[in-house]
Amino acid sequence: MRSMTLAISPERFDVIVVGAGPGGTLTALMLAQRGRKVAIVDRDLFPRFAIGESSTPIASRAIEQIAHDYDLPELLPLATWGAWRSSIPGVGGGLKRGFTYLDHRNLDHQLDGFNDLATSIPAPRRLLVAASMSDEVGDTHWVRSDVDSYLVDGCRRRGVTVLLGYEVESVSNQSPWRLGLTDRMNLPAGRPASFTADILVDASGRSAALLQRMGYRDVTDRLRTQTSARWTHAVNVPAFTLTLGEPPPYPPDAAAVHHLVNDGWVWQLPMSDGRTSFGRVWKGVRPFPSTRFRPLGGADFGGGLADGLDVSQHRSLADYLANGSLASDPGCWYSSDRVQRLWERPGVNDRWSLDLLPLPTTVATIDPLHSTGLAHAISGAQRIADLISRGAADEVERYQKQVGAEVALLDRVVSLAYRVMENSQLFYSACMLYFAIAISDEEDRAEGGFRPDRATWFADRLEVVDVVSQIETSLMRSFSYQKPLHPAIVHDCLQTICHVELACRDDNLYGYTFA
Repeated sequence: MRSMTLAISPERFDVIVVGAGPGGTLTALMLAQRGRKVAIVDRDLFPRFAIGESSTPIASRAIEQIAHDYDLPELLPLATWGAWRSSIPGVGGGLKRGFTYLDHRNLDHQLDGFNDLATSIPAPRRLLVAASMSDEVGDTHWVRSDVDSYLVDGCRRRGVTVLLGYEVESVSNQSPWRLGLTDRMNLPAGRPASFTADILVDASGRSAALLQRMGYRDVTDRLRTQTSARWTHAVNVPAFTLTLGEPPPYPPDAAAVHHLVNDGWVWQLPMSDGRTSFGRVWKGVRPFPSTRFRPLGGADFGGGLADGLDVSQHRSLADYLANGSLASDPGCWYSSDRVQRLWERPGVNDRWSLDLLPLPTTVATIDPLHSTGLAHAISGAQRIADLISRGAADEVERYQKQVGAEVALLDRVVSLAYRVMENSQLFYSACMLYFAIAISDEEDRAEGGFRPDRATWFADRLEVVDVVSQIETSLMRSFSYQKPLHPAIVHDCLQTICHVELACRDDNLYGYTFA
């Protein structure tokens, strides 16, 4: 899908956004609604396969705020499943009522298959945490090929110049920026083009297309979290239920499902059209052929989905996946030997400026464990659009500090969960720490709307950092000495930042964790 034929002479824009994922398109839409002349550039043609598919209440509230504040009602269906089904049924997605965790480890000698697990899994090996009170107001999974195209089409309708299939070749060293692009679809010769803009926004994700050209370097080794991943979309994977002794707080598979397995976990995100997003995450760095996200031929794994996800040794999960196969889109596997990425500009001149702003998800990629990517990108887009719309150059330093605090908090909370993952009780307590932080943010957004001085997850608040330190100390002490951790310790600590009762139920079923 090409968007336009480029002129030979440079065209001038107020803002050029590089990267047409959700964060980039939402930034472009908001700025266009504020009267700016905006272009958005992406190296790929659309539709394209992508992950980062699981929304959360923070992302949903941010989308609702953007729709209201910028008069963009077409965004509202993305926030709740009921509106999605009624307004944009042709856009692929799925219902997400919460977060489900199932521990498959060291149980296979007791089980004949997945049905045995579903009917007999004990409470300490499961966790269900609701994020909404009904399907109608439930959060959503996004088929990114559909949703990204929907947002790009929205940009066109709102007057944004859309340039797909063009790669950034060069950037001048100061504003007004001169951006050199190459037409990737006409390589090797390419068709060069040049544009100028007063402001650039890097929304290109982990590739950091602009930041790299501005001298930023890869400092990923500074991050605590270290994981590898492989992922795809699949079909012919059935829905499942759990026998819990009492009605579950939501259908257990209508969620971001986390299957705990040896050396990591598997994500499962069901979509309404019959496809399911699956990914395998391993603790530590794996020697995949390349550090880039790259396709692997579907024939590389002779054992089907269970083999591709490296879970054949788990009888319960292998049985559940036995009839599944790769979906036609993408029809292959993708992998990364290190999921994380962190970019930093060396030297003393590392302050951000209003004329070049990155999304948080361009600065850092942490991990899929808590489904933070969409929320982080969208909340960053809100703040960037607000800064540019108001010309608030004096507030850019605050935004930079917020992003730094958010990355540090996520890295610390996620890495803690991986460090104690071998012990499901401690792992679930580490997850409760994230839920407490997220719920306090969600409720503040619902009550107070958008505030540029608020870091996402309140990452810059001392009381939040203190709670993380206390929980981290307690969990690591219990893990190191192999002694049980009394739930009251976690519960009482979390109560200082979140009024919702967490880490307090023997059955591990939490049906009300939302505003």
